Amino acid sequence: MDGSGEVTPPLRGAGRPSTVAQYVPQVAQWLHEDPDLPGVEILRRVRLASYRGGKSALYELVRRLRGRRPVNRARSS
Repeated sequence: MDGSGEVTPPLRGAGRPSTVAQYVPQVAQWLHEDPDLPGVEILRRVRLASYRGGKSALYELVRRLRGRRPVNRARSS
């Protein structure tokens, strides 16, 4: 909120648009189908789909998407 009590939108950072943004739906689908799919396999697949960005950005995306999955606390040993 600003001094007048109105809610102000957050400022956007300057810079280039995300190169991984267009791959979010596909990566989310792969992780839905196989939650344990290794990051290196996801990187291989998006590169086959013309991704030219860095692996760090992609791995960060995978980490964020995996963070959304429910935690299974009833795992058996």
